[in-house]
Amino acid sequence: MAVRIRLAKFGRRNHPVYRIVVMDSKSPREGNYIDILGTYDPKRKEIIELKKEKVKEWIGKGAEVATRAKTVFEMAGILNEVIPEGYELRRSGDYWVLKKKTTKEVRS
Repeated sequence: MAVRIRLAKFGRRNHPVYRIVVMDSKSPREGNYIDILGTYDPKRKEIIELKKEKVKEWIGKGAEVATRAKTVFEMAGILNEVIPEGYELRRSGDYWVLKKKTTKEVRS
């Protein structure tokens, strides 16, 4: 089962608000979620709530991160803090996956 961190829409008509959630990859946008990581309001461009510890925990477990969720983490300034030492987020299809950093030796 692939687990993904992505946005789930809720709120009212003409004023969407998104929850940053952990979901199974086969769940629909408003489907069942495993955990709530925070809340984001795109109209006001503000992050209402974000649980950094839970984000770090789920990324460490190998959850894939959607591009929109990654953008919200960058806006909050926590993206570099939640990625473990020696790892980086790399694009894999439509999502970002935690991969180990590789060092390439430069030959003269």
